Amino acid sequence: MDQRLEPSDRHLSDRRSDGRPARGPGWRYSRAVLRSRLAAVSRPGWTVAVAALLSAVAAVLINQHLFPYLSINNDEALYRLQAQTLAGGDLFPSAPPSAESYAPWLATVVDGHYVLKYTPVIAGLLALSLVITGGTAAALAFVAAAAVGVTYLVGIELLNDRRAAAVAAWLLALSPLTVLHSAMLLPYLPVLVLSECVVLGLLRGLRTRHRPPLIGAGLALGLAAAVRPYDTVLVLGPLVLWVVCRGARGRRWWVLRWVGTGLVAPVALLLSYNAAATGSPFQLPFALLEPDDKLGFGVRRLFPTDTAHRFGVAEGIAAIGDHLWLLGAWACGGVLLAVLSAATVARRRLSAPALTVGAGALLLIVGYVGFWGAWNAADLWGGTRYIGPFYLMPVLVTLVLFGARGLVDMASAWPRITGLAAGAGLALSAFVLVVALQDNMTFTRRDRDLSNMIATQAGPMLVIVPVDPAFLMHPTSVVSNSPTLDDRVLYAVSRGQSDFDVVADHPDRPAYLLRLAIGYNRTLASSSAAQLERLRVVHSASVDVGITASVPAGARAARIEVTGGGRRSSFPVNPDQPLVGRLTISPDGVDTTGLGFRPKVGDVLATKDRSVTLRLFYTPSADGRERLLDWTDLPVRVDSRQAAVRVLVPDSQVGAVGSGVTPTIRLSAG
Repeated sequence: MDQRLEPSDRHLSDRRSDGRPARGPGWRYSRAVLRSRLAAVSRPGWTVAVAALLSAVAAVLINQHLFPYLSINNDEALYRLQAQTLAGGDLFPSAPPSAESYAPWLATVVDGHYVLKYTPVIAGLLALSLVITGGTAAALAFVAAAAVGVTYLVGIELLNDRRAAAVAAWLLALSPLTVLHSAMLLPYLPVLVLSECVVLGLLRGLRTRHRPPLIGAGLALGLAAAVRPYDTVLVLGPLVLWVVCRGARGRRWWVLRWVGTGLVAPVALLLSYNAAATGSPFQLPFALLEPDDKLGFGVRRLFPTDTAHRFGVAEGIAAIGDHLWLLGAWACGGVLLAVLSAATVARRRLSAPALTVGAGALLLIVGYVGFWGAWNAADLWGGTRYIGPFYLMPVLVTLVLFGARGLVDMASAWPRITGLAAGAGLALSAFVLVVALQDNMTFTRRDRDLSNMIATQAGPMLVIVPVDPAFLMHPTSVVSNSPTLDDRVLYAVSRGQSDFDVVADHPDRPAYLLRLAIGYNRTLASSSAAQLERLRVVHSASVDVGITASVPAGARAARIEVTGGGRRSSFPVNPDQPLVGRLTISPDGVDTTGLGFRPKVGDVLATKDRSVTLRLFYTPSADGRERLLDWTDLPVRVDSRQAAVRVLVPDSQVGAVGSGVTPTIRLSAG
């Protein structure tokens, strides 16, 4: 009897008696391969897997509970906006009418859209997470786990010791700098991972003579250079030179060919993006807003209206010194790690590729003396005290790799002393991390109070914010819009008479004025006071605006500066009693006789905007240095056809939160 199955019955042999598909030899082979791969994982490898998992979980939890309103680094809101834009299918956020009034942080308007300061590599990863999961947590978890895992793999290549590589991975995972930045939408940790992928791909490609690692190294190199080109050249330059000159002898062009193959896609995408953003494939959008935001010494600005900062060698050295001092606490083990790294180098326990990685870290430190951003972060802004010395993130990798080599050697010779030293290092790192978490939670509580105050108002609303510089997302990410500008709360920057256009464009939204204290949430000692006031438009032949203000007790002197009608004038204020005065605004200008003081001679200004700006200054008795206490705008538009003016005046205060020095200038329609 012929036992062969007919073609129509052959499919029956692929099913079990219960009807489910049978598991064929292909499935059994895949399961066998998986088992063999898992069995091949070493004990250090399993510990690194645990560290990677814990890092991923910590990144998500810290992001959700510590940074629901993002951190004090305003660039986070920029990356979030860029990711939301990409996830929505656009390359740039659209700019509506009155585009300057909705300008995001460090953005410029080009051809009806906003060009953001940074290339969209990191935002692309966040956008992918948004599309797949609806949030950025998946991207953060992936980067956190990858940082630990790739550090382990790089450690194997550089140190040729799985145990030392695993120690390095754990040191990275436990460093407060890594823990905090794994939960933030910033590029420093992702670029660290990309740089390590370059190292891993180059060394593994040379060792195994396989093409895929080299192609991957080229791809990672292109992506890292697109995000932080200066860092990439400094950190990876020595290793690349070693590979070309020594490591790839006899097959140099073979290595360059396959690394170049990986470079093609990111370079092509970067050139295309530059062309779309700036009009030139070779011009990055970084300095499109402000050309003086660049490398080197001299006058530096972050945005066009920024104060001219004179940056020299002394400032550069001081900034790097501040970063290195902080890195001694924000790296797991702190100074102990630096001592172990130095001992490892001195004992010649490192291979030539490892030494090139160390040379890249030193080159970064020296090179950053000429980068004013480090000085801005450490001295002018001071945010490194709360979120760590993030510009030296690549140096952290060198410290954990070299320090791990030294720690393992030390443990073999003096296990008891090593245990005590490791315990002291972990205790220091735990202390630094706890303090950092507490400090950032204080900033978060302030932003939560601000957000809740605004959320208590019913219905859709328009909130105008007088801020300097005139960008949204600053000084807090609470004042942010989505790319579609259709949120329940729509924010706009106060820009004088342009505020009337913003109000007219949204007749269905009641207008409010959000006033933030000078230096809001900049440091722990800064004021977190904020006030929310209802606005109304007053249209008349002349408008009387009442002014009240006061200065802190103990002030030696005070003055109020009035800018309007093409003139800036300064009026003395008695610091011992509240100021009560009046301005009269008409088509002819601003009448300041209601302030009751004789002004100093005013400056004549060339401007067509008839709006009024008031600034209150005071001089404390302690140091005698005059300070800006408060300022506010009073939008004015002249109606020449009716010989009248329109003034956008606060009508009533509807909310106040925070502590510290409050916005003290109060305006009301007379």
